[in-house]
Amino acid sequence: LDGSNYSQWATGFKMWSGGIGLWPYVNGDEKEPSPPATLMDADQNIIRTEKHGERVQVYKQRRLLALSAMSTAIDVQDFVHLRDIDDPHVAWTALEKKYLPQKAIRFNQYLDRLFTIPKAHDSS
Repeated sequence: LDGSNYSQWATGFKMWSGGIGLWPYVNGDEKEPSPPATLMDADQNIIRTEKHGERVQVYKQRRLLALSAMSTAIDVQDFVHLRDIDDPHVAWTALEKKYLPQKAIRFNQYLDRLFTIPKAHDSS
């Protein structure tokens, strides 16, 4: 990502992160696992709590991996937009907010140029 290629970068990142199972962490679909319900059997509660702890640990590792992958795919100048962000979905949204408005402005500038090009004279 270098500021002029957001659309291409975003498409490529979606495809790449989706291919390795990280896209749900980036788009916000993957949520932290909820704690298990308490059971009457104390031993079962211990087992369920341990398994839940393992699932939460995997969730946090994958979320950090997604954020790390995103940070390595952008220019150094864009790190400022990810400062103090520890959620890949929030980081993705911050980059969208930064670059999508510019894309719309650039498109309008191109349209303005298109409509100000002088017409060629008929040579018939």
